[in-house]
Amino acid sequence: MLTKVILLVAVLGCVHGGNYDATFLKSGETLLPKALQVKAGGSCTPTAKDILGPYYKANAPLRPNNPVPYICNNLPANDRLFLNGTISLRSSAAQCGKPVRALLDIWHANADGVYSDTAPTSKDFSCRVKVYTNDNGAYSLTSIFPGRYDDGGYRPAHIHFKITPVDKNNNPIGNTLTTQLYFAEDFYLSPRDSCGVCGSGQPTLISHVEHVGDIKTYVGSWNVLL
Repeated sequence: MLTKVILLVAVLGCVHGGNYDATFLKSGETLLPKALQVKAGGSCTPTAKDILGPYYKANAPLRPNNPVPYICNNLPANDRLFLNGTISLRSSAAQCGKPVRALLDIWHANADGVYSDTAPTSKDFSCRVKVYTNDNGAYSLTSIFPGRYDDGGYRPAHIHFKITPVDKNNNPIGNTLTTQLYFAEDFYLSPRDSCGVCGSGQPTLISHVEHVGDIKTYVGSWNVLL
């Protein structure tokens, strides 16, 4: 454990300025360095669906996987998030699923709990991206840690996902899962969640993140079973 922490401090220590999540990644890397990856536990329980919410906006830009894609531009003033995981697809022959390539449509609030403009004519796609996993279903992302917002009572920090399994030519091969990702130990998880119909109490939607190398850096994982 001590070796891991020393390595992480060494990696994080050279990050600075701008979209600083990605400045230490080597050209060609499409996944987080192993020092920033967290292994998620396996489960044969399908990932729960959740509501789309009122702030979805179609046609988010497709972010390339080189370097590791970011959802929100980051600055050292923000709490930052590193997230990795694997998307798997169930079948009659594989009830616990097999890894599958997938398209991830992702959006979340900024650090102040505010979403970018949802008007279809707006060109503001801040904190909204699409990314493909690799052919083995693995993905890595960086972003700011989403802020809570008050809609008459606070919602926990969360990230929205629409996840579509695809073939190697990026053609859909299954249904799209619309859901949300939450974070363990958030005070406003269900039953305190102001959204009474949201899934913040669903175990398959909760990531256990940890501070690594920096009190304002969170590292976590989330595996999805379609």
